[in-house]
Amino acid sequence: MSNRMKHISRIAACACAVCALCMLLVSCSGGDVEKKTPAQLNREYMASVNSISTEASDALESFGTAATEGDIAAMRQSASEAAKKLEKISELQVPEGLSQVHEEYKAGAEELSTALSDYVEAYAALQNSQNPDTSALETQLKEIQARYDSGIEHLSKADALVAEYAGDGSSSQDNAAKDAQDAS
Repeated sequence: MSNRMKHISRIAACACAVCALCMLLVSCSGGDVEKKTPAQLNREYMASVNSISTEASDALESFGTAATEGDIAAMRQSASEAAKKLEKISELQVPEGLSQVHEEYKAGAEELSTALSDYVEAYAALQNSQNPDTSALETQLKEIQARYDSGIEHLSKADALVAEYAGDGSSSQDNAAKDAQDAS
């Protein structure tokens, strides 16, 4: 075979390889990929919220154990872990019909994270104080409890909104929210 024939055959082989690669890329690029329905997006969102809640619950359990033992370092660690888990809620992709639900979950997560952090700091200050001002501490604990209660109220409101959407089949967004609750 002459050099010219070898050169042409190499070019042809490269061209075939490029064509095959292009066909492979086109077939993998999702030309026929189905778009997710609102119900699927809502289910995925609620499944993510439930997963985050489970992770945060585990960290809060560790926090409770550390608080019972009076271990400030472990309390800080657990509170930080719980806050990181709860922070994931704000990073979720929110389906169109669940934006109000998401805002409530997000507000609740932020309030709970702040309350945990404040509690750890108050507990540490109490442990390090020779003569604690019980009146000031009582006021501080009431504020922390109010913040915690506010966080729980936001989370409860979000859950109630999901339940409301699920029970009121008047719109397609509500039906999608019902699908989201079914996933929870």
